[in-house]
Amino acid sequence: MTVPFSPSLDDIPADESGVFDVRSLLELGIDPYDTVISAAAAVAPGGRLTIDAPFNPTPLRRAMAARGFSSRARKLEERRWRVVFLHDGAIDWENRAEAEILPEGAMQWPEADGLHLDVRRLSPPEPLRVILRLVETMRDSGSIVVHHDRDPVFLAPELAERGWRIARIERDPADIRLWLEPEKR
Repeated sequence: MTVPFSPSLDDIPADESGVFDVRSLLELGIDPYDTVISAAAAVAPGGRLTIDAPFNPTPLRRAMAARGFSSRARKLEERRWRVVFLHDGAIDWENRAEAEILPEGAMQWPEADGLHLDVRRLSPPEPLRVILRLVETMRDSGSIVVHHDRDPVFLAPELAERGWRIARIERDPADIRLWLEPEKR
């Protein structure tokens, strides 16, 4: 039986039945992307795949849309998001999409804590170029949360030359997050 995919976030289940929790993979240093994509390949049209992640996985949601899945996400608690993917041909995905794919393949999307920029999977020096281009277009407004897969050792001096700084860093196995802010003047 196929249950209609509701546009309401209130309909995302809060129970644990049938939920693939990728947080445990991340804790082991394993990038869950390929595992989720493989699991999605087994979902029949009209079927669902539900995951828990430590953040809203907008890049994954975009990749799943390219494979015909619509998605809804809800923050259940700190560092725990529930995402439901429905294999429905990604009907109307673009009207709900939060991420913009940049020419280099990086993705950016807005969230409450700033503009997020995912440069994982880009080969050096592209992540540095993409980050600096965004910093230069934003000037002194807002903050940027960069999702990276390695420590960007050359970034801090380049940011300083442009009046920006790395305000905070969180290191998870497959996601190094950097909060970038303009220097206080």
